[in-house]
Order: sequence, then structure tokens, then C-alpha cells
Amino acid sequence: MTVLENAIDVAKKEKISTIVIASTTGGTALKLFELAKGSKLKLIVVTHDEGRLPQERRFKEEIRRWLLVNCVTIYTHNIQGMLLRRIVDAIFERFGLPAWHRHLRNIKEKFGTGIKVCHIIARMLIEGNILRDGRVVVIAGKGSGADSSAVFFIKPRNKWPILEKVLEVAR
Repeated sequence: MTVLENAIDVAKKEKISTIVIASTTGGTALKLFELAKGSKLKLIVVTHDEGRLPQERRFKEEIRRWLLVNCVTIYTHNIQGMLLRRIVDAIFERFGLPAWHRHLRNIKEKFGTGIKVCHIIARMLIEGNILRDGRVVVIAGKGSGADSSAVFFIKPRNKWPILEKVLEVAR
């Protein structure tokens, strides 16, 4: 069973209605869409094109249009929000308060890059008010394709996603 198939299977078995996937060009997102066809799962795709001009984007426009027509949410994070978060994190770090980048470093050491990326995209969706509460399955990878997945719990007013369970991990 592939990472995508396993994520869909877990979401269905555990009654999780949303699957989030990171996708650079759209290929992995399209594969997930095809596998989830006919289910009642809500799919959210997080692109890696923040801050890029439309002609510089890596996510293929024809895939974007196809997914949008088929009610898939596509999210590209706001670059200004990232800058503000970095400034706030630096201030928190200066005063010894918990910092996001320290948390990510610990996650990467424990689970690898793919699960770290899952955390990052879940947090992007919290910051973008796309995810507000509930459980979600998040899929990402350390390079191209999907090699890691996890279940996260999103709590209202909590800025960080809570890792509930690692489904698959590649180191």
C-alpha cells in the first residue's frame, strides 16, 4: 500500500474528513485526488509557490484548474505571514520561550524531514485559517513525491498542530 492509499484508508477508518498534501508541481496532489475519487474526503493541497510570480510557479496551472473545478482546496501560504512569524519566533527565542524552529528541529531528529514538512504545512493552514479544529491526515515528503504521513489534531486558538500519530515515515 502506498503512502497515499494508506492515508486515505486511515482517514476513512478513523472518520477523519480532511486530508492535506504538500505538492510542488501538482503531480502528487493529482494522484491523491484520483485515489480519493468517490469518497467524501475533503482534500487540501499546499503548494510551494509562496512569493513567486505567476510565471515562476512550479505548480502546473492545468493541474491547479482541474483540482479547483473538482472542489479541491489549493493553498499557497502568504509570504508576509512567514516573515512576521520569524520575527515573533526570534523574539520568543531571545526570552527563552518555546520556539517553533526548535520544535521542528526536534521533530526532524525524531521522525525525519517528511514529518517535519507535515508539521510546517499544517501550521501554514492554521495561520491561513484553513484548518481551525479537528483531526486531519497530512502527507508530505522530503524530496519529490509523498513518503511521510501523520495524523494531527488541530485545536482552536492553538498556533501549533499537535502530532497525534505518525502513519509512515521516510528518513
